[in-house]
Amino acid sequence: MVTSKKNSNVFAFLMITILFFLWGTITSMNDILVRTYKDLYQLNDSQSMLIFLPFFGAYGLGALFYYLYSKKKGDPINKIGYKRGMLLGLLVSGIGCMSLYPITAMGNYYAYLFSFFIIGLGLTLLQITCNPYVAILGSSDTASARLNLSQGFNSLGTTVGPLIAGYLVISYVSELQAIQDLYLICGLIFFSFAILLWQTKLPQYTNADEVELEGSAFQFSHVRLGMLAIFFYVGAEVMIGGKLREYVQLPNIGNLSDLEATSYLGIYWGGAMIGRLGIAVISSDKFGQLKKAILGLLTICITYLAIVFFIALTAKILNQGKPLSWEMISTAYSTTFFEISNIIWFIGLQYITMLVFRKSSNRLLSACALFAAIALSLAFVLEGQAALWLVLAIGLFNSIMWSNIFTLAIKGLKAYTSQASSLLVVMIIGGALLPQVMGWIIDGSGRLETGFLFPIISYLYILYFGLAGYRIKQKI
Repeated sequence: MVTSKKNSNVFAFLMITILFFLWGTITSMNDILVRTYKDLYQLNDSQSMLIFLPFFGAYGLGALFYYLYSKKKGDPINKIGYKRGMLLGLLVSGIGCMSLYPITAMGNYYAYLFSFFIIGLGLTLLQITCNPYVAILGSSDTASARLNLSQGFNSLGTTVGPLIAGYLVISYVSELQAIQDLYLICGLIFFSFAILLWQTKLPQYTNADEVELEGSAFQFSHVRLGMLAIFFYVGAEVMIGGKLREYVQLPNIGNLSDLEATSYLGIYWGGAMIGRLGIAVISSDKFGQLKKAILGLLTICITYLAIVFFIALTAKILNQGKPLSWEMISTAYSTTFFEISNIIWFIGLQYITMLVFRKSSNRLLSACALFAAIALSLAFVLEGQAALWLVLAIGLFNSIMWSNIFTLAIKGLKAYTSQASSLLVVMIIGGALLPQVMGWIIDGSGRLETGFLFPIISYLYILYFGLAGYRIKQKI
């Protein structure tokens, strides 16, 4: 019986980890559409960033509604079960993806925003159900390790998402047809996975009991400050990712082709995968200090080599339209490896930082926020190849921010933890609002580089949260 339950939990974990990958993939595809829609519909920068408003706005509004409902009538997912919540999230996301096909035929850019809002609502449900489900699938002592591993596959999705989307958009004769087909396929995948999940027997966790709480999680200062940290973190990550494709194509920065610029998005988002998988090993309680250092470095190296392969595949292999051969693959791989090797210096810096601050979440968070702020400042002053790699390296420093902010903000809350988690998810709305401000700055200044100064504010606040804002002032 014990073995059967363990096997059931392992299979359930694998299924949910695939879901993490799926929503990571579709989230990062937005970065390709920002530039594509801007060119197709002759949009200014603030208009092109509107894609993020309904998508991440749905996260904020959906999580806020969930929080208010659960505060009044109890946690609905806890009552209906996590599996049904996941099924609903998959169906809603699938409907949103499929709706882009007929809406694209209308030729109205603003009509697309409806589809992105529906997709965002579905992903909100997946976030609310999958994160805690992974945590309860086994021992509480290993919950953090399971979540970090799932988040690592989410980062794999954010890495390959723009590579796949960029390749299809560039290779199609009609970019709009490419978008239609891409999201039609995504919708079918979501529906197919919903059917598979529906037919799969997963461990069920439901509880109809209601816990009476005095006040709310909002009364704790480290929760309120953590909410702002999530707001600024998500906003900064989305702002940089949304305009990165255009940024690296600037003549005074990278002067890259459209295909090269698309592949470089994989470096930015791949940095998050490197950091998350690396810290999962380095911070593990299962290994001694030396083993953490060796296994952490090995994990980082393998992840980096995998990212090089994905970039080489989309940028130098698939676009040739020739039969695959070992010589073609090895040449493309080695060429790509040396082309992007400058990022290795920053990977080394991140690795050392994670080793030094592995036992202090707030100090690691502060160090990464400081590095990101310095990188953006130097990129504005230096320009050229130096600026290119400084901005791409921010993906590495972003990698640990979500998990560290989240855990610091809910620390010591006991029965208020669920409420605080909902409030933190609400603040994903930073990814909807801050890109609009960045767009206004770019339009007003007439320089894309100026817009990349704005995220510095986000990282300075995160630095403050890591140094002081995380402290618990109100005891339960």
